[in-house]
Amino acid sequence: MMKAKRLLSAAFLMLAFCAIATAQRRMDIVLKDRTITSINLDDINYMEIAERPGDNEIDGIWYLGWKVTSTSTTNNKGVEVLIFTASRMKWLTSSSETVYNLTYDETSPLSGSLITAVDNASGLQRKYKIFANDGEVLVLLYNTTKYYFYKSRQAAIDAWKPENGNYLTRQQYATKEAVWNSNIKGGNSHSDSTPMGKHFERFRAATADDIAWLADPKNQPDTAFHGIHGKKFLTKTITLYPMSSQTPVPADVNQHGIGDCCMCAVFASFAYIYPAWIKSIIEKNGNNYTVHMFDPKGNPVDVVVDNKIICNEDGGVYQVSGKNGKYNWATIMEKALMKWESCFRCNGIGGIGTEHAAPPFTGNGDSYSFDWGDRLYNAEYKMIVDYALSNGMISVGGFHESGVLMGQLESVTGHAFTVMYADEGADYLFVMRNPWGNEPSGSTASNRTDGKLKIPNEHEKLRLVDFRLVYPGAQMAEYKKENLGGYTPPRFNAKYEDMNPSDEMLRMYNVKNYVPVFPIEEEEHELVTPMK
Repeated sequence: MMKAKRLLSAAFLMLAFCAIATAQRRMDIVLKDRTITSINLDDINYMEIAERPGDNEIDGIWYLGWKVTSTSTTNNKGVEVLIFTASRMKWLTSSSETVYNLTYDETSPLSGSLITAVDNASGLQRKYKIFANDGEVLVLLYNTTKYYFYKSRQAAIDAWKPENGNYLTRQQYATKEAVWNSNIKGGNSHSDSTPMGKHFERFRAATADDIAWLADPKNQPDTAFHGIHGKKFLTKTITLYPMSSQTPVPADVNQHGIGDCCMCAVFASFAYIYPAWIKSIIEKNGNNYTVHMFDPKGNPVDVVVDNKIICNEDGGVYQVSGKNGKYNWATIMEKALMKWESCFRCNGIGGIGTEHAAPPFTGNGDSYSFDWGDRLYNAEYKMIVDYALSNGMISVGGFHESGVLMGQLESVTGHAFTVMYADEGADYLFVMRNPWGNEPSGSTASNRTDGKLKIPNEHEKLRLVDFRLVYPGAQMAEYKKENLGGYTPPRFNAKYEDMNPSDEMLRMYNVKNYVPVFPIEEEEHELVTPMK
């Protein structure tokens, strides 16, 4: 009864709007975000208050793009339209309208489920199979004909021609566990001979000489081995945890001159999920810092470094640092990894991979990748992120196309990003933080980004994403942050080096400039037009 009253009230309200607008021949609808939709009344065919769908029911308006039969593939260009309202469906063509009463399978609206549609006028029954449904594309199969529907008429016009082998040719996975246990993940790095992963199999365990060399802070990393030339070690002040929280945060990880983006993304993932663990593996002894690590065979080993940091010719920041160029825990861990690699010669720091950078600290090299492209549904990308983060996995992603705007920042190829949950109530699926940590000019609480790319529920953007997900070490479990949610950057006063990538980064990734892009806010009197 209450539902009927709400619908009746809404209908009277709409009629009132129509009465007001008739003289003006226009209806102005002000949305809650203070934007306006203005409609010419001469263009309105009819208006209807629609019931909200149930959990397993399809909702909204869908425009027919491609129609695929056994003999032809044609684009309808959005002329035919489906309108779903709870348990009812209208199929509109250019000249007719058919209303169906619907009964859904329990598994609806996932692909593979069935919809029974009964013609409201004739009583004839049809069974449609949901061939695909990812939020942007709805494909219905009737007998042998596939109907590809899209969320806008323009999308129906522009949609790629369906081809065999794309993401719409398999059943959608219903849960994050099903996606993880499926055969669509790859890049297994497990090793039967070392817990560090297969990449470390051919490297030795630490010898007594190795242990002694790593423990001596006077022994510096071999910069030539790491491809670093023309730089110098300078004594610098180290503030391990510079933010007011006195705990590691992703904002402490900002890449400057070294091409170790995967390592930086790994460190930011450590700070996002395991901040207390970071504090447990670093010990300060005067100007020296002991970092508890593992050798290539998974044996514990300590690496001790001093406060001499690799700097540019002018003494400026070159290694990873915190905001305002403050050297911190991430700087110390980067130097420790460079020293570790100088000893065991597994990798140079430049271009080091995610599954190579994490194990020296965690002792676990097991990982998987999920490749990009049309094999994943939109919802499955989010399921992968949910599975990885809920299981405490070190989560890193990348893009296969540069210059694509994701929120306020663009994608960059050949580069690594830390994968994080979306903010609560966000209209995007998840976050990928760029380790450049970029901030807008005049950064404030309302526009602080810290390099966060917001990944939308749009397949043409999601298909550019891939993941490398590394299991955590056994000793990390007790330190996992509880109630892990979206990442809110801490407060700080942004300086130039916090707003812009270094010249080395721009050249390295062939990027001309890289700063957050925010929509220009209009004046209030221009934004809202009062109804008359």
